[in-house]
Amino acid sequence: MALTAERLRNDERFSGENVTQFLLFLPFGLCLFVVRTILALMLWVASIILPNKSTVRQMLSTLACWTFGVYVKVKGQRDPRCSMLVANYASCLDSLAAAHALGTISLRKWKVPPFFASTLGIRNAAQFVRKEHFGDCTSAPLLLQPEGGPANGRGLLRFADWPFPVAQRVQPVAIEVERAFTAVTVHTGHGAGFPWRDALWFLLAPVTVYKLTLLPATSDVTEVAGVIAEHLQIEATDVEYSALCRAPPVAPARAAGPARELARRAQQVKEVLPRVPLHDIMRDLAITRSVDVTVTNFLEGVTPYTPEPIPQAPEAPAGPANPQPGPSAPRYVTPPAQAPFPKSAKERQLSFHERKAQMIADARQRYIEKHGLNLTITG
Repeated sequence: MALTAERLRNDERFSGENVTQFLLFLPFGLCLFVVRTILALMLWVASIILPNKSTVRQMLSTLACWTFGVYVKVKGQRDPRCSMLVANYASCLDSLAAAHALGTISLRKWKVPPFFASTLGIRNAAQFVRKEHFGDCTSAPLLLQPEGGPANGRGLLRFADWPFPVAQRVQPVAIEVERAFTAVTVHTGHGAGFPWRDALWFLLAPVTVYKLTLLPATSDVTEVAGVIAEHLQIEATDVEYSALCRAPPVAPARAAGPARELARRAQQVKEVLPRVPLHDIMRDLAITRSVDVTVTNFLEGVTPYTPEPIPQAPEAPAGPANPQPGPSAPRYVTPPAQAPFPKSAKERQLSFHERKAQMIADARQRYIEKHGLNLTITG
């Protein structure tokens, strides 16, 4: 069975007993968070004042790994003939792990401060106007992740085709990430922006272990995805990352509850304003989520509508079997289709209170007439 976007998404940070285990770890995790926040401030200052040299970048990447609790393992040999590495996308800090262990530069579309981008080993993809520019950078190998974003590890997302024509020989890299208690990636619809929530969880987690496996270089770039998927023992799918960024569909059973609640509120508004069409009430309630606000919108003329006719109650026939006349038809509040909107706030407040008092009086009258009570209504 082919994997779908829903099965490749990850919507939960915890699973199973991880919540209980994380709560036990939380006091120590908060201490780690404070220490790593201090390291992050030191990293920020150092990245601004120090020159942009290879030795400095290596030192900053090491400090960044300490800050985010990243530990990197490398397996395999780097092919010096390849200036381009192609890897799967495992997390938002893949670029940091690769820059620290392999000295690579990753291309991203994130809009982050330059010092932060340099520390993570990334460069804005917009700087490379033409595809040929991918092979122009000889100072450091380029790491491309054509998936565009991470999945949940069950399958490999579809590779974009734009990186491949720019190099005749590439080296595949399989990236695996392990972390205790929490998931590394949660799909919250951040799209092309930097996933700050995922990055903050690195500060709270005990350690995040990256395993980079350098696979044999190949000149057939069309088989790179298959080589990486085979090594990771997962399926190479045709699902694009953009499909994972969309909100998941609401299950029918879960959608039935809100629909019933909306219908119940609409009926409440309909009892007060019987001449307002039900579809207009539903449309306004879908925005306001409040019976009072919706009633006010119709009374004040904020929400337009076409009035419906009021059904007349049939009169009871007079005769010996029915000597007493039946109760008169109940009086309803019938607001105008487009009520004039008062100019001053005082007039609007007075108009609202008058209409509210009228609604209360009419509702009380309907209740008395419905139950046949013999009460004197004082107004």
